[in-house]
Amino acid sequence: MAYIAVFLLFLTWAVPGFAEPAGPPRLLAGTSQAEITPPLGTPLLGALVGNTGVHDALFARTLVIGDGAQRAAIVCLDLVGMDFATADEIRARVRERCGIATTLLCSTHTHSAPFTVPWSVEGGRWLQGEGQAWRKQMMERVTETVAQAAANLTEATLRVGRAPAHAGLNRRQQTPKGVVMKPNAQGPIVPWVDVLRVDGPDGRARAILFSHAAHPVIVHGASTLVSADYPASAVDTVRRQFGSSTAVMFAQACGANINGEPLRGGFEAAQRAGEALGRAAAKAAAESRPLAPARLDIRSVRFDLPLQDWPPVDVCRQALEKGEATLAQAKARSNDERTWWYAQDNVGCLRDLLAKATRGEPGTLRFDINLLALGDQFCLLTLTHEVFAEYQLWADRHAPFRHTMVLGYTNGCESYVPTDADFALGGYEATASPEWCAALRYCHRQALKPGAERQIREQMQSLWSARGQVQPAR
Repeated sequence: MAYIAVFLLFLTWAVPGFAEPAGPPRLLAGTSQAEITPPLGTPLLGALVGNTGVHDALFARTLVIGDGAQRAAIVCLDLVGMDFATADEIRARVRERCGIATTLLCSTHTHSAPFTVPWSVEGGRWLQGEGQAWRKQMMERVTETVAQAAANLTEATLRVGRAPAHAGLNRRQQTPKGVVMKPNAQGPIVPWVDVLRVDGPDGRARAILFSHAAHPVIVHGASTLVSADYPASAVDTVRRQFGSSTAVMFAQACGANINGEPLRGGFEAAQRAGEALGRAAAKAAAESRPLAPARLDIRSVRFDLPLQDWPPVDVCRQALEKGEATLAQAKARSNDERTWWYAQDNVGCLRDLLAKATRGEPGTLRFDINLLALGDQFCLLTLTHEVFAEYQLWADRHAPFRHTMVLGYTNGCESYVPTDADFALGGYEATASPEWCAALRYCHRQALKPGAERQIREQMQSLWSARGQVQPAR
């Protein structure tokens, strides 16, 4: 018996927590932010030309959540998105420096920011050339925000809330000639704002993460100034209500087929929309309900979705010849820089399409889903790419959680992801090359095959059904 007593005494000393009674896990949280505004002259996706100044700065805002055993970093970036190479590099840096295996890089998708997604040929040239210095600095600052947030973890209580909100309209309108990009008041939207509130030990809000589904294009091409668009004023509105000590973060939900309204309305319109969204988010945060302490369930899945078959080589060649003729006409007749830009970019994309079709290799699109859950109380579900609103609406109806928060544009954005029904209808986001469409502009040069919707839903369900199981390391 004496030997057993000595052994137990040794375990008490050598193994932290051995003698402590079992109880609910303590949730921990930390926050940080850094500015990532690009330099003067950086081309903006909405304006297509070099910026002439800054209307409001761009930020990387980080929330690290842990349960004592594992941690996850949620980073909200005022960027249009990221290619997989950039997102993977940042996540690897965070893993190496902080030991955090799961980093969720959520872009707000503001169009008044640099071309950080592989959309277009012309737009990416700055980032691949003189923009490399800013890209490197941006990645360093994002990594540093995670390190700082991880270094100031304190005990936390999580709360969730939701309130009605309506910052945009569906942008796919059916006409006798097909789907056009115009406001469609009868089309699907996600009519709410979701909130994850983090309280400190004193019961005050330490952080508020809120999300809504609508393209930040209320500024878009109406200005050549850098801006976070409507999310900037939404964040400011929430912060004014809760105080400067509260970290406020906006993440874009599944708004691929929803435009913030009015499109190209300018800064005053963006401010009005942002303030309305901010008031709804503040209401949801004020009325949020606390979550009981629980272990974090963090898991992910990665899979490939097949792209449609390449068009015949002669069809691609004819499209390129037509594009080159249009470019020659634009240079000869037009003084409009946007017209010239699109014509030049179209030729670059068509040349790449022809090369891919000539090689004939089957195309696939990587798709990542991440899940962060607390029992059956709450789930944060993140998806890569520009995902249609219907995916979020479906997940909200079918996920086995009392509250499900869905984000798009996370950890990579290299394509649109329409529903199968939308592929049948066509239109900008759901048309196959070589027509002028999103599939041609994005780096893979081709749209997904119908059937992708079923695969994505099945993978979501597989994550939900695997709750509580140990996930093997990848």
